[in-house]
Amino acid sequence: MNNIKFRNYVNNERFGSDYHKVVEFLKRVNKEEVVRPNYQWSRWTWFISRPLDNESSKNLIGLWEDDGNVVALATFELSFGNVYVTVDKNYKFLLQDIISYSKDKLSNNGALKIIINDHDKEFQRVAAKNGFRPTQNKQCVARLEITDDMSYELPEGFTVTSMADNWDFHQYNNVMWRGFGSKGEPDQSTEMIKWRKTMLSSPHLTPEITVAVAAPNGNYASHCGLWYHPEEKYANVEPVATDPDYRKMGLAKAAIYESVLRAAKLGAKEVYVVSSQQFYYNIGFRPYCTETWWELEVESCKSDA
Repeated sequence: MNNIKFRNYVNNERFGSDYHKVVEFLKRVNKEEVVRPNYQWSRWTWFISRPLDNESSKNLIGLWEDDGNVVALATFELSFGNVYVTVDKNYKFLLQDIISYSKDKLSNNGALKIIINDHDKEFQRVAAKNGFRPTQNKQCVARLEITDDMSYELPEGFTVTSMADNWDFHQYNNVMWRGFGSKGEPDQSTEMIKWRKTMLSSPHLTPEITVAVAAPNGNYASHCGLWYHPEEKYANVEPVATDPDYRKMGLAKAAIYESVLRAAKLGAKEVYVVSSQQFYYNIGFRPYCTETWWELEVESCKSDA
């Protein structure tokens, strides 16, 4: 334990050596049991793949290493102030250092929230000791057990395609733009398509399980991104998008099931999604765990209630 050192993440290239170190750390802590379903390696990959206005901000991500191996991570996602922490179970004594670092470097002008699993009593205790209080803002994780009876039907003329086939990034951009409610016509500029390509450029992405359901006219009507590595038993859904013109047709279920069944052939046994939407429960996902945002309490904002 005397070899533990803190350092900042090195972001010299998008998928450099530190990126891979964190992926291996997140795989390792979830290998025997998925203890951080809300922040698995796929979420890290999604974050690093996503271009930011200020890429240098990633250099403030905190890493704690023991003899060169990552044992703890404190990171933001798209903006400062909301922090995700993962700690190897044998290094929980680092929690105080992690909270202190998050206060100092990852807050948003003093405002800070850290998300904590509702069953992690030790982390809750340390957070409370440092002035954090739980809020009503939560993130829920659902789990799907892959079974032999999973099936779906596509409307006539609809087909499934994947990134391993002739993937159309303009169509992919279209379904993501419309599926997530962006205003106006989809931006099909060179810059936007480059952005979409970067989002799907991770060396850990598996093209065969990244699928879309295409309408008879060739439009991508629904899309499912699935993340899986053959060494694990679990896969992760992120993201799912359906064009509003094609909703209520079972296409999102078809996209998810097709991705999942393809991952099952590679060895996946279960699938996780960070969501509590009724849609996921309707197609077989079950509530798995809940994590709560704990907020750093500010004296001037305390309630008299």
